[in-house]
Amino acid sequence: MCLLAAAFAARYVGRSEMTRDMQIFFKWHDQLEQAGGWRGLGEAIGNYNAPYMYLLWFASVLPVPLLIGIKLVYAVFDLLLAFFTFRLVEMRRGRRAGIAAAFIVILLPTVVINASVWGQIDSIWASFAVGGVWMLARGRGWWGVVLCTLSLAFKPHGIFIFALVALLVLAGRLRARTLLAVPGVWLVLSLPALLLGRSPGELFTIYSLDRQARIIDELTDRAPSIFAFLEGTRRLDTARQLGYLLTAALVLGIFLVVIARRVRLDETRVVTLAALFAILIPFGLPGMHERYFYLADVLTVALVFYVPRLWFVPLLVQAASLGAYTYFLFGQTGQQLDLQVLAALMMAALIAVGHTLIRDVLREREITPLAPKVVGNTMAE
Repeated sequence: MCLLAAAFAARYVGRSEMTRDMQIFFKWHDQLEQAGGWRGLGEAIGNYNAPYMYLLWFASVLPVPLLIGIKLVYAVFDLLLAFFTFRLVEMRRGRRAGIAAAFIVILLPTVVINASVWGQIDSIWASFAVGGVWMLARGRGWWGVVLCTLSLAFKPHGIFIFALVALLVLAGRLRARTLLAVPGVWLVLSLPALLLGRSPGELFTIYSLDRQARIIDELTDRAPSIFAFLEGTRRLDTARQLGYLLTAALVLGIFLVVIARRVRLDETRVVTLAALFAILIPFGLPGMHERYFYLADVLTVALVFYVPRLWFVPLLVQAASLGAYTYFLFGQTGQQLDLQVLAALMMAALIAVGHTLIRDVLREREITPLAPKVVGNTMAE
């Protein structure tokens, strides 16, 4: 109860914080109201996908000020994130360990700051991503893909976890037909907006590059990524292209090792791969924000309960992520930590997880056939 009270108190402190991002959400709310309230969900407002706009409208009809309503919605997803973490860890270590993991996650500084202070929605997409990992590790392929698609539907960052989905399909551990859940879920989530008159062409291209982001001149937007070591370079375009190529090469390299060696993808390997991709992809891609390691913050906590010798990894990831938040916390003129130091911490975490996975794979004496299963004796359905 004390930990639950602490989690509530930490979020209560940030209840009145109004950030630039929250001001944008308020602007979208005003546009919804001008378009007729819920009828405005049929209009092209903002650059977030329709599911978030549904939540924004729901927050506006709660009997509390809009700022509080939005943060209450976020708090619900903080709880969902903790629940899925609990289930993921309970599956391997039992109920007590699951409860411990859930409380660790809900009290992580970056998790508390992200939603209750900063007003970001990362707990929404990340909660579904963690739920997807849980289902995939259990061998529940359809539900795993559904949850991963829900993650992607709220933010494009959900693509981080689809590297795991793709690997499981290519390795024969997940039936390809489960991918039919992707367009199915997407269509169901889009139906309310479409029925209210929103253009399908406009809605289904919401994640196009020209609509999703402002142009980031820097190689990293305060993210502790590999590009922190290239600060000051004038070959920006070349560096960006190399970042895309290097990240793709590393991801495909992992695919090749797992598939070529017919690696047994048990629960531990699925969770390890999920955590590895959650660190690797934002670390290697250009233009990342400091918040994009949010999923890594959470999954590395769960990973420790599967691979205890990696106890230091969530400490490294959290230190790097939280350190990158100093720009938001203290402003451009405030005290900030050296981004290269933070990137070195994140790189150390990446190397540790990658080395552990590769070492275990190479030491695996029993090479199982390319069997259609994730866990147990059945293929993930």
